[in-house]
Amino acid sequence: MARAYRFCTPTIAAPVALALLVLAAIAATCTASEAPVVTVKVEAEFEEVLDSVKSAIAGRGINIAHILPASEMLNRTAPAFGIEENVFLHAQTIEFCSAKISHHLVQANPENILLCPFTISVYVLTKDPTHVWISYRRPYVIDPGSAAAVGEIVALVEGIIEEAIAW
Repeated sequence: MARAYRFCTPTIAAPVALALLVLAAIAATCTASEAPVVTVKVEAEFEEVLDSVKSAIAGRGINIAHILPASEMLNRTAPAFGIEENVFLHAQTIEFCSAKISHHLVQANPENILLCPFTISVYVLTKDPTHVWISYRRPYVIDPGSAAAVGEIVALVEGIIEEAIAW
């Protein structure tokens, strides 16, 4: 059985006092549906979940542009930064893009090109090796005219994740 965990962690560049005040206000008003990071936790094998996510993407006729071996890079470079304990046993980020949604995005606002590619991360934490986590960033809506296209991204990514964990 999958459980969704939603985190609200906005980044605000401002003087410390103002930043704390703004963060407190955001934390008080942020709901699960507005959280910029959406995470699902499942009991499964890493490779099984990773393959399911990749299959759900490919099943929609979408090409996977790249798979980033995040844990390999982080674990390899950790000693150079004095880090002794790795955060991830396994972690990969899948980059992909829907041409149709991308056209809708840039027609609404050319700056929306920054929302491509879409990404889903699949990972296992060192401190929790029996669970696999699937996360994505909820895209920011630049302007009201972009809301529908951004909603298409969210629907696509959530549909991929739902399909991937529906075994």
